[in-house]
Amino acid sequence: MEVHAGVLTGPPVLPMLVGTAGAARAITEDDAGTWIAEQAGRARTGRLFVAVPLFVAAARR
Repeated sequence: MEVHAGVLTGPPVLPMLVGTAGAARAITEDDAGTWIAEQAGRARTGRLFVAVPLFVAAARR
């Protein structure tokens, strides 16, 4: 098992975050809108940072 982390920053990451908030079913639309606005503000000021872990496993019989 290996873990690789992709680190993404800046405005290009924002659409991925918006899609994530839109797919979340545990929060209200108002909460999602507030969260998206906060992330957009971070993107505008160069403070947006996203780490995406990828788990890689291989096996053989």
